[in-house]
Amino acid sequence: MSESRTSSRLGGLRDYKLLAEQDQTVVWHPYTQMQEYAQREPIIMERGQGPYLYDVRRRRFLDAYGSMWCNVWGHNQPDLVNAIQDQAARLCHTSLFTVSHVPAIDLAVQLTEAIKEDFRYAGEPPSLNHVFYSDNGSTAVEVAMKMALQYQNQVGRISRTQFLTFHYGYHGDTFGAMSASSIDTFRRKFAPSLFECQNADYPMQIEEGERPDSLRSTELALEALIAGKADKLAAVVIEPVIQAAAGMRPLAEDYLGKIKKYCREYDILLISDEVFTGFCRTGPLIASSAELVEPDILCLGKGITGGMLPMGVTVASDKVYDAFKGEWSDMKQFLHGHTYSGNPLACAVALRNLELVAEHKLKENVRARAREFHYILRRKFAEHPRVGQIRQRGLAIGIPIKDADGQEVSDYESRDDAMKVCLRAIDNARVLLRPLGNIITVCPPLSIEREQVDEIVNAIDEGLKALDEGDASPGGKVPKKKGKRAAEQG
Repeated sequence: MSESRTSSRLGGLRDYKLLAEQDQTVVWHPYTQMQEYAQREPIIMERGQGPYLYDVRRRRFLDAYGSMWCNVWGHNQPDLVNAIQDQAARLCHTSLFTVSHVPAIDLAVQLTEAIKEDFRYAGEPPSLNHVFYSDNGSTAVEVAMKMALQYQNQVGRISRTQFLTFHYGYHGDTFGAMSASSIDTFRRKFAPSLFECQNADYPMQIEEGERPDSLRSTELALEALIAGKADKLAAVVIEPVIQAAAGMRPLAEDYLGKIKKYCREYDILLISDEVFTGFCRTGPLIASSAELVEPDILCLGKGITGGMLPMGVTVASDKVYDAFKGEWSDMKQFLHGHTYSGNPLACAVALRNLELVAEHKLKENVRARAREFHYILRRKFAEHPRVGQIRQRGLAIGIPIKDADGQEVSDYESRDDAMKVCLRAIDNARVLLRPLGNIITVCPPLSIEREQVDEIVNAIDEGLKALDEGDASPGGKVPKKKGKRAAEQG
């Protein structure tokens, strides 16, 4: 066995130097400046338990960003681990192209039933009854967009080839999802290869002191845009309730319902990207159900497996599904597929995760912890000169960090201050936090208890001291004299 394989299997303090060198030179980390990353000692995780992660140096960290916003029950949840092990003993993978398997069927049935329950009082019979499996959140959105284009073509609206999306939206890193996104930092260098979308404003919830007529003007502009482009639009794509990657920007209340009304009026499909907001992150199982706005196509990912395995799901309404029926020679079948679509292991753990949501009253826990965060964060930081207006929906929280002049900086390239706060929290309080630009995001496991709420808030408080003391340099480097460094979380 090679030294590399031996090291990764054994872990431990004696192997850290080798692991760190290999991590910094061989592993290419996502959204990470590797030159900068190589200048710090990395945090290398070895195991997890509940809301905590433990690294190879035997340090414990609270996972306050939920392993990139997907963790539901904490790490190594026994029921989910057992579900994977039990399924692995039976069947690890078979394709859905020619045959089917029990976990894919059971999950599709239980998921659509749970979605119907969420939308039960929407005023009409729920119709999201058809599940298409893929591999992750980006592909769930890609599937939805291709589904919408093929739908419009097959119902005779061949000119409807465009999408209406929203400013500051983020839908993933594949090319269709990037085209539907509008955060310039993430797409600028790929722009020549992306297709154009129509963009509308995504109005944030009006805060105290703002003019309500600004929301009305935004609504009128949206209606005019949809009316003017109706014969070209295949679908509207939106992140309901909150835009996560934009820095947790909450959508104005009742606005989703207005979008649905315009879509229905002009026969445009509504695609709801709930890869982030779905599975109780903002409270309900399906976030858009809070306003009883059922989309034509629903995208799910991240928390669908409890954060245990990758999976994407695109759920279509009866109206959309029926347009794909016909003889093989009609070529109406959906022209899309993935080798690992509906992987049995992912389906089995997703099904158990769905059952746990009801068994452990997860929605109630999210509401309770969200209330605690709301009151504690505002009580502790409302008057802090470096903290801006806190944004929150459920356990999706954004904390803007102001510059030294008291101004909020919104661009992603300027993240020095928020990075200082996060690094200080990681280094001194052992709480993993991650900035988006100069906004600190808090998306912990949804099963956390009150003590972890306090731990996270205290870590942020500790991190804010870095802005006054200057014990972390711009770019997030911790001084060598401290004797330890923290890994980049951006």
